[in-house]
Amino acid sequence: MTDKPRSIRPDDLQIIEQIPGIIAVARDADLRLTWCTCSFYRVLDIAYETQDLAGSTLQDILTPTAAEERERMLREVIQSGKVHSHYQFSADSRVLCTIFPLDREAFGHDGVLTIMKDSPINARLCESSDIEVLSSPHLAQLNALSSRELEILHHIAKGMSTNEIAGTLNRSSKTVEKQVNSIHTKLNTHSRAELVRYATERGIQSFTDEDWTAIVEGAKILRRERRAAIAAG
Repeated sequence: MTDKPRSIRPDDLQIIEQIPGIIAVARDADLRLTWCTCSFYRVLDIAYETQDLAGSTLQDILTPTAAEERERMLREVIQSGKVHSHYQFSADSRVLCTIFPLDREAFGHDGVLTIMKDSPINARLCESSDIEVLSSPHLAQLNALSSRELEILHHIAKGMSTNEIAGTLNRSSKTVEKQVNSIHTKLNTHSRAELVRYATERGIQSFTDEDWTAIVEGAKILRRERRAAIAAG
């Protein structure tokens, strides 16, 4: 948390909407969506022309665990009036999210504005380590990877060799190589260099081992929740 800044006003939204590469969402005190940039629809892989998200809650678009983790931070900002920043893995990319309180008088109600932007590669390695990392990721293409393959991808992004990964995971090099080949098939990559580039461009190497382990475990939980929701109809 930082010292209390000037709260967000309605005219700020008009400025934000014109900034390329920015994803922004405004929610009221009940955390219902009141405004968002078109880019927010693209992250969710929803057609802007066919679905209106106005009035939707986090539970409407996320699984229970993912919604709960984000709700906690949004409510903290509403209650404290202070800005909060955190990292998350969204649409297969490492992003920095900053939550601002809305100006109650200007909007007529309490609320928050969340701004998401791509995080500079290796940013976490040179910034304060007290910035929180969400453990509930939004996976797109990487959702095809198993938990073990996600773990291996992180090690590859850090530049570890097959033998080094095998030693770290207490697996044979042959087993690791087989899983690397599976990753290539699922991500349509054809060489170690191409796979390293794929991972590093998404900032995967910038997560600590502990953070990435939490993300992998979080992905496992979200998959179970999605399967349960489908089964329930």
